[in-house]
Amino acid sequence: MPHLFIIVNPAAGGQPVDLIPTLVGVCRQWLDRVTVRTTTAAGEATSLAREAAGCAHPPAVVVAVGGDGTAREVAQGLADAEHPVPMFIVPAGTANSCYRTLWGELPWPQALAAALADRGGCRQHVDLARLVELDRLVLAGACAGFPPQAIYDARTITELSGRPRYEAAMCRLIPRFEPYPGRVLVDGVEVHRGPTLLANVGGSRYRGGCYELLPYSCLVDGLLDVCVVGAEHSVADLLRLTRTAEHVSQPGVVYARGRRVTIERTDGRPVWFEHDGEVLVGAGPAFTLDVVPGAVPVLAGAAMTARSWHGPA
Repeated sequence: MPHLFIIVNPAAGGQPVDLIPTLVGVCRQWLDRVTVRTTTAAGEATSLAREAAGCAHPPAVVVAVGGDGTAREVAQGLADAEHPVPMFIVPAGTANSCYRTLWGELPWPQALAAALADRGGCRQHVDLARLVELDRLVLAGACAGFPPQAIYDARTITELSGRPRYEAAMCRLIPRFEPYPGRVLVDGVEVHRGPTLLANVGGSRYRGGCYELLPYSCLVDGLLDVCVVGAEHSVADLLRLTRTAEHVSQPGVVYARGRRVTIERTDGRPVWFEHDGEVLVGAGPAFTLDVVPGAVPVLAGAAMTARSWHGPA
């Protein structure tokens, strides 16, 4: 009997445990057997996904309930598995950028029902990135500069949760943020050098849930999209422009594609860096990401391939 395997991260920022009854109810409209497992530590979602996909009778779908970090861990486990079991993401984190890239604004119960009914060919083998220094897969994307510092600072804001906490951290950081001296290489070619606000690689079209940093991104083209914003702009302008993807036509903004991307701080100091919402504090001055084409199957809607932008070839 086909079954479904649900992995829940109870520590995620969007009250994931409260979603379980609705989630199980939707699943049982299509599958009789539903297994729910909750994680207790970082990395456990990867182990659970790998074990589920590697068993004698793997599930029809593995559902990740949590934020972008939880989805990344599940994707890592499924990418490592011998059997290609698809993943569905229930957005229950702070930003939920991956879900928005895959399904747009469609409420997740409707998206899941459509995926389980297999209406419109929902299965897609999406590209991931591999962070070379840690030999770790990246799903939503990676970023250096302002965003990771804001994510780190958000941990001290206890009176808010979810996106409001991240927004508050960014507002508090703006007056004291200093661009870093950086450069970015795409397939060995230097595309940027100088004062840098951020360098984003992905992955997901959105970061922070609502900032369309990579409006041209396609998760099935075998390439990584790169957006670098220099210090010609203020952070406040950057936040405003990226909500509607107007930043890509501005001076001092570089948009490129390639198979290998290196982000570097040129003065040798550690660069602020994060991937999938996880900040790597003091890890080093440079990071390299390689594309991993078609690494993991996911269930996605038309939002993933419907693009209003026509980016560079």
